Amino acid sequence: MGPVVDDSLLAPMTATDTSAANAALAASLPADIAAAAVGTPAAATPSTPLPPYKLAQLVSDMGNATDLAEDEDLRCLASAVYFESRGEPLEGQLAVAQVILNRVESGRYANSVCGVINQPGQFSFDRSRTPAVGVDWRRAQAIARIAAQDLWRAIAPRAVSFHAARLSPGWRGKTRIARIGNHVFYR
Repeated sequence: MGPVVDDSLLAPMTATDTSAANAALAASLPADIAAAAVGTPAAATPSTPLPPYKLAQLVSDMGNATDLAEDEDLRCLASAVYFESRGEPLEGQLAVAQVILNRVESGRYANSVCGVINQPGQFSFDRSRTPAVGVDWRRAQAIARIAAQDLWRAIAPRAVSFHAARLSPGWRGKTRIARIGNHVFYR
């Protein structure tokens, strides 16, 4: 079994990582939300960076600005997260999004997020369905933004495949790297 991943393992970040994540987050959010999300406490100065985010807090902050109507690839990514990993731990949802983005970058799959998701036999969800408006959809949109903007470190580094833990696809030549929630990830 691969490592169990949770916020306590992933959240510690260097001051440089924290500054970069805070800057990326601030740049991606409307000004009023960015001020609340990233904040600038009186005690924070360039020499004393803000404490690192927990993934749940970053998802919550990103969930306040999640209209993806204008970006087809982000909407495809959020839909895949929603249908493939809704109900999984946040780290598992993010790992699913990162797998899709890793496929786009690999050159072995389609060269767009929607292209990867729509390749036959790659994902189990019905692409004609529409996510239900609500907390799960807002969370999936936030996870898609976090993954696409590379705001969190790789959950299952370089993974390009995953399956439900209850299945045994018998994949040969793949290296199992993590089990997160009910999914097993491979590179």
